[in-house]
Amino acid sequence: MKNALRLIRDILPFSQSDPEPDAGEIRSRIDTMAGLSSLEIVTVLALEIIPAIEEQANLHMRYKLLEEAREEAEKALPMLERQIDRASLPLPLTMTSAALAADSVMKGLATGYYGIARSISISGHYREFGRMFLRAIRRSISMISRRQLLAYRTYAKPSASSWQMLHELYLMASNLGPRIPEQDMTKIRKRYLSVLIFAYIEPNKLPRAELTSAAFCARQLSCHARIGEVPQDLHKRPSTAGCFIVRPEEGSPGHALFRMAPNTPVFEGLLVDCSDILAMLDKSMQVSQVDAEEGRLDIPPGLMSVLMHSIGGNSKRRFGRKRFKPRADMVGGIAQVIPFLEGDAHARRVTDGSKRRRANDFTPSEWSLIDQSPDGFLVRLIQGESWDTGVGNVVALQPRETSTVHVCMVRRVATDSVGSLELGLQALSPLVQVIDLPGHAERRRGIYLHNLPAYGSRPAVMAQPGHLVSGLRVRVERDGAVRQMQVGRRLEASEGLELFALIPLLN
Repeated sequence: MKNALRLIRDILPFSQSDPEPDAGEIRSRIDTMAGLSSLEIVTVLALEIIPAIEEQANLHMRYKLLEEAREEAEKALPMLERQIDRASLPLPLTMTSAALAADSVMKGLATGYYGIARSISISGHYREFGRMFLRAIRRSISMISRRQLLAYRTYAKPSASSWQMLHELYLMASNLGPRIPEQDMTKIRKRYLSVLIFAYIEPNKLPRAELTSAAFCARQLSCHARIGEVPQDLHKRPSTAGCFIVRPEEGSPGHALFRMAPNTPVFEGLLVDCSDILAMLDKSMQVSQVDAEEGRLDIPPGLMSVLMHSIGGNSKRRFGRKRFKPRADMVGGIAQVIPFLEGDAHARRVTDGSKRRRANDFTPSEWSLIDQSPDGFLVRLIQGESWDTGVGNVVALQPRETSTVHVCMVRRVATDSVGSLELGLQALSPLVQVIDLPGHAERRRGIYLHNLPAYGSRPAVMAQPGHLVSGLRVRVERDGAVRQMQVGRRLEASEGLELFALIPLLN
């Protein structure tokens, strides 16, 4: 209400505006924050100090005060970001408050620097404020990037307004043309492209622990991407792989050309061309380990394949989706999946919970099955304990009123503005069983997967990290028959498990 009344007063003729906050008072308020907690620091900055700074008419003073506020924010934000990284999903109430406070101070700083750049752009006083203009744009883009990374840490979707502000900042800089030194424009272009490339990787399909390294890889690759206006002969390009169309007014990072319907007319916007990145990734993947390090990119193999697929691959669904809404019980993490499978899972019904064996070893949560295909599920959390099983980990899913248990891998995580948590699951094998692992004094258990459709229908074994190595032999007993198998190469690994191929041996 206060902001609305202030706006009305500014519009009316002969209005008397509020007095401008004194810069000395703002600095004194910043000095009094010493000793406050991280949450208190970002709260004071977001609610009191940054709004007061934005009312400063003098651009030089406004920029200096924003820099001081940003330095104070840097004392608090890293700790909050680490706490949010380690928190379960959906975020508990305390962590939700911390995430909102951190987001508010990042948004305030990004908006403050954006306001300075926009004021200079409108006034045209680039000769007087040129260096400040470029620094304000870089600061604002960096803060928007950090704010979006915070959203990705909770598998939330960055806001449309943050994308619109990001695009406008880049356009403000690029519209100046020869007035901006090439070195400065290159820095802005690379930072802008790195934010876009990171979004193209689809961070909600990555484990939370890999987000920071994925953002670093996007910055590495940004110097190999090109951006410009959409060319008139776009439809004549031999390949659309690695090309994205950005329409600044849409409030999104853009759309991959290879995912757009054929012959879709494209008349305006920006074209982000990542074809050189695809060529570099392809070349790096073909260089063998014994070759010289020259020509290899310092990117983990798993992330390398994600980059190749998300930037250049045409993702097509192998099966049609079936929509239905039953409910299911689910546990996450191999330490809970194993006792869940052993605890009479295949004979369990909703009404016989009292008959479950080893029920104290796992805590199921209740989920709604939103979507299903032959090789996966889309599920939404209804109720249960805090969820901390991320992308790349294993879950066991049992629909209500059935005895079938699906062992799945988490491939995508998403949260929305109201805190709903959704998981995209890939079904691993139609038949699974718990087996003993060899070579240890204490009893160790793993999950035998009879065949993996995603890996050529070969058998595999899943275990906790460090419990298996290639070359060991495992013994599988089923229906009275015993099979000997050798542990082959490692197919996948995450923070909570390792998945190895199995090689059948002649008995």
